[in-house]
Amino acid sequence: MKLKIIKIENRVVTCEVDGSDYFYDIARRWLAEDIQEGDVIEIEYKNEQ
Repeated sequence: MKLKIIKIENRVVTCEVDGSDYFYDIARRWLAEDIQEGDVIEIEYKNEQ
């Protein structure tokens, strides 16, 4: 899964998921200190059942 950083406001980062129309707000503390708008983060997503 790829998250593109769309907007950073205070302690909230808005991310677009895989170039789709889905957006998530993530707490700033969960991301690297040097994250900037426009950056793309690749996340390995596992669904263990």
